[in-house]
Amino acid sequence: MRSIVSLVAILVSLNLAIALTTDPLVVEEYETIYINQSLTHEPNDDRTFEQRYLINDTFWEPRGPIFFYTGNEGPIEAFWEGNGFLRSLAPKFGALVLFGESRYYGRSVPLLGTGTGKPYEFLTTELILADYASVLRRYAYAGDRQEGRTNSPVISFGGSYGGTLTTFLRASYPELVTGAIAASAPIGYYDPDRWSEFTVSSYTFSEIVAENYGECLDSLHAAMDEIRATDINTLISVFDVCSPEALYGNATDGDLAALFQYALESLPQQNYPYPVGNIPGQPVDAVCAMFSSKSDLDRVEAAATATRMVFGNEVGCLEPFSEGVGGVPGDGPGLGPWGYQSCTETLHLFSSVSLLRNYTFNITAQNDICQGLYGVTPNRSKLTSVYGGYNLPHTLSNVFWSNGELDPWHGGGFLPRYFETVGDDTNHFCLMPNGAHHIDLRLPVIGDPPDVQACRASQEEAISLWLSSYDSEEHVSTSWISTMAWFALSFCIVTLAFGAIQYVVPWINRCRTSVEVDKVELTNELSSPLLEGVAA
Repeated sequence: MRSIVSLVAILVSLNLAIALTTDPLVVEEYETIYINQSLTHEPNDDRTFEQRYLINDTFWEPRGPIFFYTGNEGPIEAFWEGNGFLRSLAPKFGALVLFGESRYYGRSVPLLGTGTGKPYEFLTTELILADYASVLRRYAYAGDRQEGRTNSPVISFGGSYGGTLTTFLRASYPELVTGAIAASAPIGYYDPDRWSEFTVSSYTFSEIVAENYGECLDSLHAAMDEIRATDINTLISVFDVCSPEALYGNATDGDLAALFQYALESLPQQNYPYPVGNIPGQPVDAVCAMFSSKSDLDRVEAAATATRMVFGNEVGCLEPFSEGVGGVPGDGPGLGPWGYQSCTETLHLFSSVSLLRNYTFNITAQNDICQGLYGVTPNRSKLTSVYGGYNLPHTLSNVFWSNGELDPWHGGGFLPRYFETVGDDTNHFCLMPNGAHHIDLRLPVIGDPPDVQACRASQEEAISLWLSSYDSEEHVSTSWISTMAWFALSFCIVTLAFGAIQYVVPWINRCRTSVEVDKVELTNELSSPLLEGVAA
């Protein structure tokens, strides 16, 4: 899934966006902190690693919310840049902004296992979530707290695999996470046993990719044929790659057009209406224009230009990718942490039969790759068996799932037409016809499509409702505690008073008895003959 999203799209330049932003107050700066994190979260295991977080408390009000980004497969500062919507909401809600970097990505890499043949031994979704929950407790429970409740409600945000993590974080730690904004979370793709219920197949991803290119598919297909017919040394020069392996990657047939295919497959995810880094606005249309009859480029040159635009290799030649090129559509097993996760729990069972690519998924081949690289076999049902797959909208509350129709990952998303009338009414679903990959998490700018603006407005409203509900529950809880405390105090006073009465009354009675006895004795003494004689 990482594909180009983690290579270029999240490494964005916000100069244009900041200039055109619709929110005048946005959290821009952050402080970098490192947390000494447990390696396994087991009680008797004291092994740790340094985990990186980005934080800004400029607008954090007392008992204000925590807006937390569940970092996914990449360095966390890139996700900070690509998630302007969260940062624009923080001043409005008086929120702490906190971004967590996933273990084994960026600078949060445990050294244990390095050189042992198991470099990613402790990389699992469960441990990523446990890391985040551990850190959130430190901030949510800051200061005094009621038992079982946070001082500061947590709203979790995430896009792509990060959206999947955000959903799972809400499912796993509902007492800690009040609500979740899960953008472009393709959780349904991990639940293949139920694909037919939601008109999903192994071809859905590639079909959405092809639909983006529409009428220029024939020209793109022709360009691939010309690439395959071109001398390899010429291709190395024109595409500016460092070696032939960069052109064909993991393609078992050594297809020289594999790199270009990979670029085309990645681009619809970034089909934003404005420029992002090296990529122009409406980049799919821009690529198609390169292959039109009006273009001065021949097809091979146009393909190379489009590829350089997508991968942005401005300095030096393009090195081979560790995964993706020639492999499973949307990325799959390979070297690196995401390649390892594909070999354990995030494998995509995707095939393709379009003019862009002809690929048949083969589980035996993927198992062989994973065994060769890491000595593991993909568990295709793990995420669904642990967290719930398509059943999650029926069991969770306070989650907002959003998807863009331009994005091939939306095929595995929780879409309104299937879920709007099921589950808890605090859940929300949004499908943006003009939306690319988690566009709603990006900084709001002038020129955003109306459907994207509407989706963000609904997300902001949902957050307000979740926080209001949290405050109401807290008020009721506090009032109940106050009432019980008053009754307890009253009971103590009554009990003390009753106890005092029980003690004082017998004492008074004893005193009265003693006085009566003394009075009788005194009377008897006064009546004695001796006293009578004296008196006379």
